[in-house]
Amino acid sequence: MNRVLRSLFACLLLTSLVSYGVDCCNPCNYDCNNCCLGPCDGYPFLQIRSQGRDSARELVGWQQFINKYDQDCTYGAFSLAVEYTRSFRNERLAHFLFGNDLINCCELYIQGSEVENRNKRAWMADYFGLDPKFDSRVRFCPQIQNAVLDFNLWLGFDEAAEGLYLRINAPIVWTKWQLCPCESVKTVGDAGYYAGYMSEEAVAADKLNKRFLDYMRGNSVTFGDMKTPLEYGRIDNCACTKTRLAEIDLSLGWNFVLEEDYHFGAFLYVAAPAGNRPCATRLFEPMVGNGKHWEFGGGISGSWIFWRDCECEEQYMGVWLEATIAHLFKACQRRSFDFCNKPNSRYMLLEEMTKDNPNEIGDGTNFAKYVYKENLIPAINWSTFNVDVRIDVQADIALKLGYTRCNWNFDLGYNLWARTGEKFCNDCCVCPTSDKLYAIKGDATIYGDYEGMTAGSIYPISASQSKANIYAGTNKGAEVAVTGPFATQNPGVDNKKRAWSGVEIGGEALDVPGTDLEIYTSVDPILVNRCDLNLGRSPSAITHKLFGNIGYAWKDRECCDYIPFLGIGAKVEFAQDNWNDCCCCDSCCDSCCYDSCCNTSCNKGCNDNCCYDNCCNDNCCYDNCCTRRGGVSQWGIWIKGGVAFD
Repeated sequence: MNRVLRSLFACLLLTSLVSYGVDCCNPCNYDCNNCCLGPCDGYPFLQIRSQGRDSARELVGWQQFINKYDQDCTYGAFSLAVEYTRSFRNERLAHFLFGNDLINCCELYIQGSEVENRNKRAWMADYFGLDPKFDSRVRFCPQIQNAVLDFNLWLGFDEAAEGLYLRINAPIVWTKWQLCPCESVKTVGDAGYYAGYMSEEAVAADKLNKRFLDYMRGNSVTFGDMKTPLEYGRIDNCACTKTRLAEIDLSLGWNFVLEEDYHFGAFLYVAAPAGNRPCATRLFEPMVGNGKHWEFGGGISGSWIFWRDCECEEQYMGVWLEATIAHLFKACQRRSFDFCNKPNSRYMLLEEMTKDNPNEIGDGTNFAKYVYKENLIPAINWSTFNVDVRIDVQADIALKLGYTRCNWNFDLGYNLWARTGEKFCNDCCVCPTSDKLYAIKGDATIYGDYEGMTAGSIYPISASQSKANIYAGTNKGAEVAVTGPFATQNPGVDNKKRAWSGVEIGGEALDVPGTDLEIYTSVDPILVNRCDLNLGRSPSAITHKLFGNIGYAWKDRECCDYIPFLGIGAKVEFAQDNWNDCCCCDSCCDSCCYDSCCNTSCNKGCNDNCCYDNCCNDNCCYDNCCTRRGGVSQWGIWIKGGVAFD
């Protein structure tokens, strides 16, 4: 037995090392110690436990028909389980996605740059085509529902070799994910955008968006110089569903200890993925299966009947154990990323830059290498790309106490599921990463003109704000009392210099459009590249599950070649996390949010083949130093029936 266990462990270790690669490089000198997700930051993606991976559901109801003693022919059992699960502690799911940006535990504040006494954690409304005086609250109450049709076939081949068996599992899953955002607008705002802020011309307040969620749905919503709408990380209030086969699991095992009242054995395990892969189109996208990972591993199976009635052999009590440990091989997935040390910054604005500087934007002596190209994009459109993802170890361990009395059986048990954090490998981490050049806009003024706005006198400049975040730009913080520069003059831009143009005689200074205020620009602007991104992978996860099952088998039938059985069970699963360390409050998700969700299924916009083209090679691997854990708390009920045969 020890020899078998040592061989199994060595096989798993070798599999992990092969998938990791001998030498993972890091051409950008990415330092996880200086750029990592904190325990209270949000994550762009939730990697759930596959709906088909459930040792508890597999272990109950049929233990008396599998791993049988003293068999001289092929025997087995077929089962079909129908299960429904629903998440609870849903405010923790919201906190997982948005982190400490949620105020009062489940509200996101959206406030414009000109709102008085802005909350420090409010997202700046200007990024979303909203008025600088806009003010709203958005509440999120995420929920996940699953319906599983689980087919299981167990075959014992004792005729060929005593204790040899094969198990095949094929779960079909329907899943429904609802982010359920509810927005309450306090002030729409009437300031509008001044000329040079988001476009060459001023934008009146009545031309701007009126709701944050209108922008976050995508739907071709643009403003100013932003010509491309939000393509990834969308937020809507529709119920997104998927139905498909999750995976096909195969277990080939051998019970090398097999007696009437106990058995112990080991098995090899492989899972072929059949669900969908992340495409990042939505922030809370429905997932079936494990994200297209192939799985390989092994496990142990055992039982011990420690009490049997002397007068009735069909009345006994025992314990059963099944444990599976597997490695999830790399799978190409599309993910969205934030900038280093800037949670949720993927929803900021980037400005496209060009190397052409015909107007000699600069301070009269030094001219900017890059100038604004009159195009704004959501940062997430640029920071979403394919990565190779792997999970080194996943464990699923179920232990139950079972009692059988004639045709009745009762099960009560505990299930531990855990996995290590994701590892990313991608070949896109080079500097720069594309032909197009971008910088962080923040609240910078991006155009300058000569006094009076004479025809042809307005020019894009080179202002960037690399230190801006989702909450604010850097201009407002750089204002100096009454005598200092105004925010529109760009006092907080990178490498601040006065903006001049050599086109006009005498090198006349550029002003804030429509004013006589001198404007500052960046010489040089700071461009972004993927080395600035926080490749925050989904963290490790642990869940604890309690389950029970009551079943009945028609063992007293005249024909004993086929014995039907039927049972009903329930479970409650708790995700282990440190959410309370970040925010401690009562549940704030209530029925009003779910009632306001539309019933339309939102299944468009995600191509399951989105990651097949231009996939990644194992060139650079990233870890992440966050200690946060993921997982979904849920309850479920099932009906499991089938037939045993000899």
